[in-house]
Amino acid sequence: MRAAVYARVSTEEQAQHGYSLAEQKDSCTRRAKELGATEILEFADEGISGATLDRPGLEGLRSAIKEGIIDLIVLRDPDRLSRKLAHQLILTEEFEKAGVRLEFLDFTWQDSPEGKLFYNLKGAVAEYEREKIKERMIRGKNQKARQGGIPMNFSLYGYDYSPEKGVQINAQEAEIVKQIFHKFVSYTSPHAIAIELTQSGVPTKRNTNFWHRQVVRQILMNPAYKGEWVYQKNSDSPIIIPVPAIVSKEVWETAQQILAESRRLWAKRGKQQYLLSGLITCTDCGTPMGGHYGTHWGNRVRNYTCRKSESTNRIPGCSPAKLINADSLELIVWNEVKNLLNDPDKLVSAVKRNLPTDEDSKKEIDNLKRQLSDTEKGMTQLIDLIASGIVELDSKIKQKLTQLKQRRELLERRIKEANKESGLALFSRQDMKNLKRLASEIIKNIDDLEFEEKQQLVRSMVSQVYISGRIQGTYHLPDDLPGVDVKIMLRAEMVYSLKNLAIS
Repeated sequence: MRAAVYARVSTEEQAQHGYSLAEQKDSCTRRAKELGATEILEFADEGISGATLDRPGLEGLRSAIKEGIIDLIVLRDPDRLSRKLAHQLILTEEFEKAGVRLEFLDFTWQDSPEGKLFYNLKGAVAEYEREKIKERMIRGKNQKARQGGIPMNFSLYGYDYSPEKGVQINAQEAEIVKQIFHKFVSYTSPHAIAIELTQSGVPTKRNTNFWHRQVVRQILMNPAYKGEWVYQKNSDSPIIIPVPAIVSKEVWETAQQILAESRRLWAKRGKQQYLLSGLITCTDCGTPMGGHYGTHWGNRVRNYTCRKSESTNRIPGCSPAKLINADSLELIVWNEVKNLLNDPDKLVSAVKRNLPTDEDSKKEIDNLKRQLSDTEKGMTQLIDLIASGIVELDSKIKQKLTQLKQRRELLERRIKEANKESGLALFSRQDMKNLKRLASEIIKNIDDLEFEEKQQLVRSMVSQVYISGRIQGTYHLPDDLPGVDVKIMLRAEMVYSLKNLAIS
């Protein structure tokens, strides 16, 4: 019989109860041998709260159970699994489905309604105790804040912090903060300030050389720079903690007045609507195209552009900026949608052309499964090395395990999506009849649709619009874009998308 020993301890528990990983492992190993185990694997988590399931040791145990190599799990107490009742129930159900027996040292487990009730009650008590600990910690932090202390890790540009010395001004960063406020109150926009800081190579708090305009805005809005750091600002009773000021209160208040006026003027402009938002890609630079509302020969015009602000994106898009008239492009796509709905046979033919073939789907799924198998093997090998003591469970190993877990979840999700797409290749004649019927129903009221309904219809039928080229000369027709190639990709699963379309 193959057994697994699982041990977990947090710093607080070890101090209060004298638990240790070594003690738990030894005691559980002895019990496993008494129960007839011939092979024993050890899994452990040290200094990790039982309130989360994201623990490397527990992940290793669950992977081993999933692979079917474990018959018995021995641990000291149900609390070692989790301090949350919901998590305990999830894990025990998972283990039971895998045919794995649970054995506790300090708890008599009986696979009966009474035993399960007692187990659940014990989990509820553990969760209650955890909530009490959490509430005491919150009260302690709030009391420290009211006394002017910093109750949590303080990481703010312009300052350094340590528990011993408290909050201190970082002279180099503080100078940049002063420049930001000075430029802004002199009516330089956060957008322009961010670009200037990026081009000057000024490092951020995270030691990158890219400044986002929102980071500049956050600095301008933070009252800490006038000497008032707000703790629990989103609560009903925020606490103001004094910190060293970098700018005067007058300068900070002036910045807030300018920000408020900017928000007021921006609100007056009104929000423009873009029918193809999120669907367009520029094939010349490979970046998505978004809405742009600007002035052309004195007139305000809606456009789509792939050009991105240097203060918000590392990839700037085409240069010089590519602007595609939104009215013209939307009319081209909308007319194509209407034409397809007006001709159901043409619509069905277009959908069939976009369907994946069985062979293509099988190749993709096989490739994804190979990647998933390699990822799971990597996790198992790493867990074995940890369990055998060859590799220490340090921060790098924890990070590697987390990355492998995230990759596994991503691959599993993609396989599920690929299987769904594979099913599209098996569209029946009835599916095609349904598509024709839906098209006939939708086209009746298509000219009376509101903007949101039009946008929903387009997104149900179109998966992507690819744009290449540039406007050549002046165009006069509303659906004319000379020099620009517009390629519309339809959704292969359109029959399912249109079923969920609520258009009366």
